[in-house]
Amino acid sequence: MRSSAPLHITIRPAVRADSAAIRALVRREHLNPLGLDWRNFLVAEDSAGGLIAIGAVKAHGDGSRELASIATLPSARGQGIAGAVIREILSRQDPAAAGKPLYLACRHSMKGFYESFGFREIGIGEMPPYFRRLYRLFSFAENIIRVENRLTVMRWMRRSSRE
Repeated sequence: MRSSAPLHITIRPAVRADSAAIRALVRREHLNPLGLDWRNFLVAEDSAGGLIAIGAVKAHGDGSRELASIATLPSARGQGIAGAVIREILSRQDPAAAGKPLYLACRHSMKGFYESFGFREIGIGEMPPYFRRLYRLFSFAENIIRVENRLTVMRWMRRSSRE
């Protein structure tokens, strides 16, 4: 099923042929390259059929799910395309999973962007094991190399249709 978003883009589930372009964009943007599976991605195409943005939901061994690998080509930034991809991903979350959170890890400077989609920052005590480990690892590294933009972990809960 395809859906159209503003600015003459099409957002669709990735196909195997998108795999190389997905990996290239993940590398280009210095995102986590581990556990990439094209089947978890939605891609945004421009009117010529070129892949310009990506996003995925990644499952972790502890049962948590992550909004991951959100990236847009530099030439397509500032047009709301990443937001359109995120909205489409969130709209496709299984209604049976209402009440089951979706997490993300981002630079603290991106917190406001993700809050606009309903994500909320959480403390370490609210994090599932995968995110707790990630948070502790980044906190340790931040102390060593004095990173100014700390890691933030956020959670989104699908609202039930009765709310």
